[in-house]
Amino acid sequence: MTDLIKVLKKSTFLFLMCFAMMLASCSSEEAEITSIENLADNSIESLQQRAIGKNACLEFVFPITIQFVDESTATADSYETLHTVVAAWFEENEVEKIRENKPQLIFPLEVLNEEGEVVTVASTDDLKLLRSECPGSGKCKGKRGKGFKCFSLVYPVSLTIDDVVTEFDDRDSLKEAVRAYKETAGEDAVKPTLVFPVTVEYYDGIQAVAESQEELAELKEACREEEG
Repeated sequence: MTDLIKVLKKSTFLFLMCFAMMLASCSSEEAEITSIENLADNSIESLQQRAIGKNACLEFVFPITIQFVDESTATADSYETLHTVVAAWFEENEVEKIRENKPQLIFPLEVLNEEGEVVTVASTDDLKLLRSECPGSGKCKGKRGKGFKCFSLVYPVSLTIDDVVTEFDDRDSLKEAVRAYKETAGEDAVKPTLVFPVTVEYYDGIQAVAESQEELAELKEACREEEG
């Protein structure tokens, strides 16, 4: 009977040890995922703050392309996609978690300002100039790691380009047209502008309609005030 008790105690001890090791392994995996998620979050927040500023009077016109430290690139059509590709890259590549290893924006890119103009930006200096013209303070409401965006355009949208109104069904065709116009017309050309009304969508899926440039600016300002 004593031997049986010893065997049972030993079996119980081994079971508890295995269970503890399994829990430790799961905790380690969860910690790694959390670390990667946090790194992706910080990378995207850093990208946005360097590009469109904390007050976020500008919005990325997706898709945008980023470059990692190994010179590989990725293109994202939303903040959600951007988070996914950044997290995947850090999961697949063992790099030191420092600022210098965060991804960088590839230029040119397009941003939307509060006046409804789609601006092609060629460099970081151009972005700094645009940010310096941003009114107000605070930053837009959003999900950490998914970009602190106020809203994104709902397609189709129309732009007035060189006095001609053109409708675009998706982001890619709009960006291509804006860049082609800039290359042809030059740096000092009149910026393409949205044709109102436009529909915008917030990060939580709620949509709103801006009937004019003034209403678009008001939506943006309300977004900043909500966060501030």
